[in-house]
Amino acid sequence: MPGQDLNLLSLDGGGIRGLSCLYILQRLMETVNPDKPPKPCDYFDMMAGTSTGGLIAIMLGRLKMDIQQCIDAYREFSNRAFTRKKHIPLNIRGKICERFDSKELENAIKDVLVKQGYSEDELLKEPGASCRVFVCATSDGTSTIVPLRSYSSARGSSELYNTTKIWEAGRATSAASTFFDPISIGPSKQRFFDGATGANNPIRELWKEAKDVWSSAPLENNIGCIVSIGAGVPSMKKFGKDGLEIFQTLKRIATETEATARDFHQEHTDLDDTERYFRFNVPDGLAEVGLEEISESNTIVDGTQYYLAGELAHKQVKKCIKALGEREGLFDYT
Repeated sequence: MPGQDLNLLSLDGGGIRGLSCLYILQRLMETVNPDKPPKPCDYFDMMAGTSTGGLIAIMLGRLKMDIQQCIDAYREFSNRAFTRKKHIPLNIRGKICERFDSKELENAIKDVLVKQGYSEDELLKEPGASCRVFVCATSDGTSTIVPLRSYSSARGSSELYNTTKIWEAGRATSAASTFFDPISIGPSKQRFFDGATGANNPIRELWKEAKDVWSSAPLENNIGCIVSIGAGVPSMKKFGKDGLEIFQTLKRIATETEATARDFHQEHTDLDDTERYFRFNVPDGLAEVGLEEISESNTIVDGTQYYLAGELAHKQVKKCIKALGEREGLFDYT
């Protein structure tokens, strides 16, 4: 039925390289309307993100920010959150404790909330919102991926839904091992770290969630467009004598991220054949940018713009906008 196709957005994790996701999304929205680019929350019915992709999903979907607002906020809190501690302690097992200040990340997220007119302790939940949002975190107890949602779910914990604050969700999805400490959420003090190992590319989690929310018919029949945006390829050369554990983790995450993209594409070739699934990811140019290298933000922007100027990406953007633009209105599909 016209106007009832669903648009879904998946955002990979990638540290400071998440800036690349925003510039890709900016190009999409500017192609929709160059004079007045729309907010992504007005075009996507569900957004999913992991790590910094989760922070972006929260800002765009839950806080309903436009792309430029999100870019400005992302740069600001990246400067604060990705400033290394002067002294990096070791735990009792000799492993590196957090390299960055979790409290600074928390305060940076809270500042974004206040600037957007929300309270510091605003809850993530938003019943009835037309744009549903979730971020991926990992349960410390079970090592399984847990979606922290802005909407209720029969599969989810009612305690988490009713008590998780926006800043807590942002901290949980960003708590990358050896970068930030885990966080405990809710009355039961459930402990979480980021969802990068297993769901750095949250496309499969997005598909599962969408199937649960819109269960009255096969999801494939209701899809207008699925957009999956990567954060480029991570550098594996930036870690010194203490970096072997981080190196191994990042290598595993990078391998899983692209394997997930490849597997999802193979499992849903019908979506690709009918031009309803699009994966954007800068293939090279960002490889030397580490997760936390704030000083390389210009490299990220330049590499992303170069990628978008290429013929293949340019054609994909036009096809993607056609799929997104075929909606005849903005609806809350329940």
